[in-house]
Amino acid sequence: MKFVLITIISLLISSSWAVDRTWWKYATMYEVFLKSFKDSNGDGIGDLKGINSKLDYFVDIGVDTVWVTPFYPSAGADGGYDITDFYGIDPTYGTMADFEQLLREMKRRGLNFIMDLVINHSSDEHDWFQKSINKIDKYTDYYIWADPKGYDENKNPIPPNDWPSIFNFYKKSSSWTWNEKRRQFYFHQFGVKQPDFNLRNDELKKDLKAIMKFWLDKGVTSFRVDATPFFMEDPLLRDDDFEEQLTQIAAGNKNGFSHRLNHPDTYTFLNEFYLFLRQYDRINKKERQSVMMAEAYGDIKILMNYFGVGKMPVVHFPFNFQLTRLRQYFDAQQMTDYLNIWLKNIPEGAASNWALGNHDQGRIFNRFSKEYNYILLTLVSMLPGTSIIYYGEEMTQEFLDFTPERKKDLWVERDQFRLPMQWDDSLNAGFTSAEKPWVPLHPGYWHTNVEAQKVQQNSSLNYYKDLTSIRKTEVSKFGDMEFYTISKWVLAFTRTYHQSTYVIVLNLGMESSLVDLHSSMSNLPTTLLVAAASPNSGYKKRQKFSTVSSGDNFSVLRPHSSVVLSTEEELR
Repeated sequence: MKFVLITIISLLISSSWAVDRTWWKYATMYEVFLKSFKDSNGDGIGDLKGINSKLDYFVDIGVDTVWVTPFYPSAGADGGYDITDFYGIDPTYGTMADFEQLLREMKRRGLNFIMDLVINHSSDEHDWFQKSINKIDKYTDYYIWADPKGYDENKNPIPPNDWPSIFNFYKKSSSWTWNEKRRQFYFHQFGVKQPDFNLRNDELKKDLKAIMKFWLDKGVTSFRVDATPFFMEDPLLRDDDFEEQLTQIAAGNKNGFSHRLNHPDTYTFLNEFYLFLRQYDRINKKERQSVMMAEAYGDIKILMNYFGVGKMPVVHFPFNFQLTRLRQYFDAQQMTDYLNIWLKNIPEGAASNWALGNHDQGRIFNRFSKEYNYILLTLVSMLPGTSIIYYGEEMTQEFLDFTPERKKDLWVERDQFRLPMQWDDSLNAGFTSAEKPWVPLHPGYWHTNVEAQKVQQNSSLNYYKDLTSIRKTEVSKFGDMEFYTISKWVLAFTRTYHQSTYVIVLNLGMESSLVDLHSSMSNLPTTLLVAAASPNSGYKKRQKFSTVSSGDNFSVLRPHSSVVLSTEEELR
């Protein structure tokens, strides 16, 4: 008996540890655009102390993982992604002591911290780049340098090839800039102040790993790896034939530029860093696995390569931007097919993930009806895998296209979806005590804000809290999923684990619809209880929901609304 008891306890401990190791497979992740989240010192710009002051908010809404955009010292050309020091904290955002205090407070609350790892490029003001200009070893080849293809009639150097800068893509501005001192061109996928690293350089890779170790030692949980498709380019620097590439993109070929995007060498490079993380975990006996999440773009076949090529792991997952690209209302079958593009292609054993927006992708909530946004919150929360939302999406915060003189983004117009977080209806929405925040607030902050939605029974914020509560159940974490087309516009899917099931029902249409779940799912009880209901659904938690349609016993779902259903036992 004693042996059996010890064995059971050992199995329970082992099982718990194993689940914890794969925490990221079912994490509820929240992206904080640092500059816009909470200002603590009255300068109109969000900072680390501001995040620290709002940690209980993450706990309250059910978030367990916080991804914070860059806080490294920066030249300010690209929202913090042009880094001048990979080991520091930009004074705009605070000090290293502030950062360490933030990590301690997050750990105390059981929150994971995800850091941006920006290793495609640095700022041109970084010490490494200045040494590379001067050909000081070991930095001579830390960046991508090339001789001119030739000289024009005015004796001006001609760029090595026809590759345009991503930030001035349609203007065909070159991704090559001449450096008079070194007498060569340097390559920059993005802005001229963001020279690309030569990631084939072994000494550079050692330095990049040292940067990762520095932050891991501080207590960072994992990394969101920025701009991974741009890591490697054709070493022969062959032309891309710009006009042909435009034709391919217009025809639906989203693989991008064959010589400079998602190059096969990218996967080998990422595998090396993946293995470095695994080794770090082993040496430090970390209970929670350190994770690499890739910002990747391309068609579905390209994205699946980021899970692993052959038996070579690449990253833990590439971000899934499928929901961010929704541009039209789908009926039930169309939505099923659209979601299955991802679900049917991910490798066996890999974890899915879903995102609605981010600091580059924009906010989806201006594209559809206000009510339809509840459906999007339902999908990002109840589909299997990691759920990722952008700050403010829990209360359906919208973007705003404001006057040009207030825009700060130097290269592309993204400020309109980086507006300050709307905390309350006080001056500047409780974001800052400054006269003005760094960019304008949305004028609707007086009614769309955290404090207002907290006390509204039927609010987006409280609905999101119900969804994240369900996400903590074993059914949501580990359950299988199956889609059901109930009618042309009503889509349902189930999450099932052992004997427990949640039924998620979405009315994607513009009209109220009778919902007869038994027509497609005959094994259901005739009545289920509402575990979560979108504010516009007409239902409340614990209300009965008939799964059959006969006589006076039927259920109707309003347009663009959703409910999550369960049995009494599951609600307990």
